[in-house]
Amino acid sequence: MQRLAIVFALLLSFAVPSFAEDTPEILVERWYKALDTANRSEFADILTDDATIVLEDQEIEQTKREFLGSLDEWEHAVKGTTIKHRLGGMENGKLTMFVCYEFPDNTTYSREIFSFRNGKISASAQGAISETCEGF
Repeated sequence: MQRLAIVFALLLSFAVPSFAEDTPEILVERWYKALDTANRSEFADILTDDATIVLEDQEIEQTKREFLGSLDEWEHAVKGTTIKHRLGGMENGKLTMFVCYEFPDNTTYSREIFSFRNGKISASAQGAISETCEGF
């Protein structure tokens, strides 16, 4: 009986792949891949329509539309940049990531917190921790 349940679960995962792809961890992985290339269509897909993006250090809060519009500027800034990220943890439905941005001229180590709703990212808040990524 247990073997049948496992087989059924596997078949269901192949038949409905979106269930497996919509976990918070997968959404955040998609976020960082899209960030590497300023992939507008990917961001449009993974963000809820009412998503908010907060850049704490710059005191900026953006709507999804404003964030997508800012990707032209980000596309230039991300050239030659290395982005490394690691999971900090999940608590109360929020996923914390620690991220090292190694730009050509400087480095920023930040904490980013993501919220989710209906299989998409509903909010992202980013704040710098340090100007170095020592110990990352």
